[in-house]
Amino acid sequence: MKFKLAKTVGITGSTGFLGSVLKKKIINSRKYRLKIFEGNITNKLELREWFKKNKFDYFIHLAAVVPTNKVKKNPSIAKIINITGTKNIIREINKSKTIKWLFYSSTSHVYKFNNKKIKETSIKKPFSIYGKTKLKAEMCIKKNINNKTKFCIGRIFSLEGKQKDKNYFIPGLVKKIKEKKIINLDGSLFRDFIHVEDVADVIIKLLKNETKGEYNIASGEKTEFTEIIKIFKKVSKKKLFFNDIKSLNSMSGYADISKINKKINWTPKIKIKHIIKEYSQLL
Repeated sequence: MKFKLAKTVGITGSTGFLGSVLKKKIINSRKYRLKIFEGNITNKLELREWFKKNKFDYFIHLAAVVPTNKVKKNPSIAKIINITGTKNIIREINKSKTIKWLFYSSTSHVYKFNNKKIKETSIKKPFSIYGKTKLKAEMCIKKNINNKTKFCIGRIFSLEGKQKDKNYFIPGLVKKIKEKKIINLDGSLFRDFIHVEDVADVIIKLLKNETKGEYNIASGEKTEFTEIIKIFKKVSKKKLFFNDIKSLNSMSGYADISKINKKINWTPKIKIKHIIKEYSQLL
């Protein structure tokens, strides 16, 4: 009896928030052999040697400097990692004769935010340095990747889960609630929150189908910040010190996910109430 050899998946950024969850899911599925790059993607020689030692069927590129405040503090480092690092990976993929599919983890920050649902064809006008670096990396892939490798760009909206760094919005709220600090927030602003487990699941589904193209990965639901506060009050049963202020800069946005739903029949399972309930366990 002949056994079919498992396909090999190469991955960068496996120690990050999304990467650590995705790595476990791929390993537990036992459908793929996972090869993890643990080095520096800006080091051409290190990356080249790793590609020479391994043959990949698929590749998932997650490595990046992500928190917008960290990018703002070190824009040059973020540009080198997010843009130059991606260029280095594309160069090695193009040399390979086996890689037939690439997934690139992008962000909602590449879009111009507004009050309407954001489609994949919506205007690309990043408001942050982080968004600009990710959009340039997307353009690098589109322009330079070889014709034999199909690529999939997943624009992930507000990624959540209780292990997320406190530099982000909801973990930052949790920190303030624990410390009984005043939460100064424009309650009219909104985001599209999606759980890390849902994102990891859809990436695996995109991998399985070798799906190509650009897709929003999000809940498709508009959640105002006042709703977040209300849910925290209800779930945690703690007193919150909330001051509703008006913000001059709107960073609101939510996604149209009809394209990915139609393509691979996917919708997220974890709702915002469950996300807040999970965070409340940290209080």
